[in-house]
Amino acid sequence: MATCWVGFDGFSLSGVDEEFVRFVFNVTVTMAKMDEAAEVGIVLCDDDYMQKLNKQYRKKDYVPNVLSFVYGEMQDDEFLGDDKTYLGDIFVSKSQVEADAKKLGVSVKDEFARLFVHGLLHLRGLGHENPREADKMEALEDKILAQIREAE
Repeated sequence: MATCWVGFDGFSLSGVDEEFVRFVFNVTVTMAKMDEAAEVGIVLCDDDYMQKLNKQYRKKDYVPNVLSFVYGEMQDDEFLGDDKTYLGDIFVSKSQVEADAKKLGVSVKDEFARLFVHGLLHLRGLGHENPREADKMEALEDKILAQIREAE
């Protein structure tokens, strides 16, 4: 069974609780044909932490709305175990979710789901480095989000 470890660092988003996070995770695991034993961590945090992570690991000095790190990308190799099911960690900026939701005219819950699915698809190995990859990723993301909205 797939597992999602949730850390909200004392933050909360309207309509987003652990049950919703796990629901989005499970729908994505199924629809993206991810390993049923997959595990990920998700952390909701502030802009300062997001910018620090982005600068340290991506060499980009701005606040992103979501960051995905494949297992091992943030740790020293000597501390890594042989955990084949742990895909990695996703960090989401609370204030960026709220600002993006307002700008896009969607609920905070819907915007969180979009960013979480996007991060999960990156951990699945999908990307948007070129138009073909971006189209493939976006199409799957749209299908997953439609399924999530339909099931609610």
